[in-house]
Amino acid sequence: MKPRVNLVCTECGYVFPSDAGRNSCEKCGGILEYVWDEEYLKSVEFTGELKFWRYKPVLPPVKRQVSLGEGGTPLQEAQRLAETLGLKHLALKDETRNPTNSFKDRSASLIVSDASGKGFGSLICATNGNHGASVAAYSAKADVACHLIVPKAMDIGKLAQMMVYNAEIVESGETIEEAIEKAKVLEREMGWYQATTELNPLSMEGLKTISYEMVEQGGDPGWLFVAMGSGVTISSLWKGFKELQSMGRVKHLPRLVGVQAEGCSPIVSAFAAGSDELKPIERGETEASAIRVSKPIFGELALRAIRESNGLAASVSDEDMLTAGREIAKLEGIFAESASAATVASLNHLIKSGVIDRADRVTCLITSSGLKTDDILQSLTKRRRSPGLGSMLTTKEKILRHISGGTTYGYEVWKAIGKGMTIGAVYQHIADLEERGLISSSVRGKRRYYEITERGKRILSAMDELQVLF
Repeated sequence: MKPRVNLVCTECGYVFPSDAGRNSCEKCGGILEYVWDEEYLKSVEFTGELKFWRYKPVLPPVKRQVSLGEGGTPLQEAQRLAETLGLKHLALKDETRNPTNSFKDRSASLIVSDASGKGFGSLICATNGNHGASVAAYSAKADVACHLIVPKAMDIGKLAQMMVYNAEIVESGETIEEAIEKAKVLEREMGWYQATTELNPLSMEGLKTISYEMVEQGGDPGWLFVAMGSGVTISSLWKGFKELQSMGRVKHLPRLVGVQAEGCSPIVSAFAAGSDELKPIERGETEASAIRVSKPIFGELALRAIRESNGLAASVSDEDMLTAGREIAKLEGIFAESASAATVASLNHLIKSGVIDRADRVTCLITSSGLKTDDILQSLTKRRRSPGLGSMLTTKEKILRHISGGTTYGYEVWKAIGKGMTIGAVYQHIADLEERGLISSSVRGKRRYYEITERGKRILSAMDELQVLF
């Protein structure tokens, strides 16, 4: 049977064709969601290995598949962690095993496939971390120019990924909300493909495949704990489970628990107040940047999903997230970022308060690796560093560090770091650094002087943070 799907506004219910190429409702400005015909869903069969594109029959059609091997991540029984918490059944859906160590590889694969298949040579994406790193990787694979708009506060590990995948990065504003507004403007002005999670309905379609996998891997997740920032993840998972219910593939829907940081919890506050409307906070205060979202665009959908599932919303402190992250790593061998560890941190509180029974089946979604995040990397700096880090520095890094010390010229650089190198080789490295936008030059009299750029400073900062891992 031919796939039958429409784009439907989640606010006013207005229906658009699935190929309308719209990111929001022209009637009310609401979020658009792909809605599949129930008779079609009942006819769907999945073939191939347990990977993302196994679920092609329930994904909007694309003309070209761009894949790095995403999906098929383990649903791991966490026996040691369960014993520590006093639970009989605990599973961790480990999305750190995706190509860029993040669940966002799923939506990035679908979005970049759509952009490439439609002939776009460039895309624009506002991001506060994982999604941008994923989109940059898949854009590199597809040979699509990737333009990322990021807020000022960014995890160094995620920024390093974006840079190494050769994305063009522009800093705009203090928050992800400001970055999103900038991305909207550039989409209109430049005609670039819009790849921002909050502005592309394919995001939910990509992320819902996590639900499909969990059901094929283990059946009923029981209580399902999901960290919330914009609210898109928990909304997407619920969408997936509802579709599986329409197919007759699940007998019981999970009860959802949405988790936010105490310093940035507008969805949790609305749930506690029994309200359908969110009150955005002025500025989120949490080191878990992946869920530091003051104005969650998918917040009302997240509330709807939690309530329909007879679930809960909870918040946890940054300290509890870090503690839970260490427990997950120590007991189960999964290095989770703080936002992911928030699920286990909140589970501990809910067990102690009696909300979760120790006999209940529980599943926690681990969205991304702790290798990407500042808070965990900073905690590692308290440990002794390995000797000999200087031997790891590349020639270009040595040159960049020397130039970062102040305006200088080629001969001085060569004298400082050029032992065993010709001055011509040093000048070639300098030319490469300038071409990449890491340094700039100006002529004064008969001499050309060099100084480090803001991008160059960010590269050095990323290197400083990442070297604590060696």
